[in-house]
Amino acid sequence: MQQSADYRELARHYGLAPVPDSVLRLTQLVARQDSDLEEITQLIDQEPALRKRLLQLANPGAKSEAEYELDTVERAIFQRGIGCALLLAMGTPLAFALAKTFQTMLALKLETLTPQQLKPIDPPCFLGTIAFGGKAAGTVCLRMGASSATLIAAKILGMEPKDLKDLTAISDAVGELLNIITGNFKSNLCDAGLNCRLQPPKVWHTSEAYTPAVPGVGLECLGFRVGQIVLLVDVSVNPWNEE
Repeated sequence: MQQSADYRELARHYGLAPVPDSVLRLTQLVARQDSDLEEITQLIDQEPALRKRLLQLANPGAKSEAEYELDTVERAIFQRGIGCALLLAMGTPLAFALAKTFQTMLALKLETLTPQQLKPIDPPCFLGTIAFGGKAAGTVCLRMGASSATLIAAKILGMEPKDLKDLTAISDAVGELLNIITGNFKSNLCDAGLNCRLQPPKVWHTSEAYTPAVPGVGLECLGFRVGQIVLLVDVSVNPWNEE
């Protein structure tokens, strides 16, 4: 299976955790033109980690499992549709794109944060977005606090963080990083069979600390950290895109 080999090689090369076969199989299933919801449901239901993520996605307002309205994979897929499965499948290409970019561009090894470790970023912050279209339409929003953005920009520009005060220079450096992430993300999506078109990334210095929810569109929040640098990534997907 070529896709398994591709991701396993990336995992070995960049010291990442191995990608479970279930995640790779899920990616292949949702990439098919004739995606079978019953087959997708059975796969997710058999894998505790995927099941846990899916139910979190399907119950965005719940603070604990006790508050879940959709408490089974079957009910979640029936109510939320393939969008939740697409979000689960896209997490792997995105995580690898981020890890590869940070390792090759900054010589930094990212670690993934658990949902319990995710905390809001205090504004003002730097927000980078990547919009995509294809099998599904959506947006990746990469958010980091001013201190994290300054550390990243200083490393890219070869400066000391204390000497970097220019917000435009920081935004430009974050944009350069996002360009590389975009290229790696698109390559990984295509390798997974999720062909898409990506728009040029955009970067803002903003006081908005959260990604607003869009009715009918799935949203998953991911977090990554290396040293004092913390990144929050929101992935939103509309599975009913007209190509």
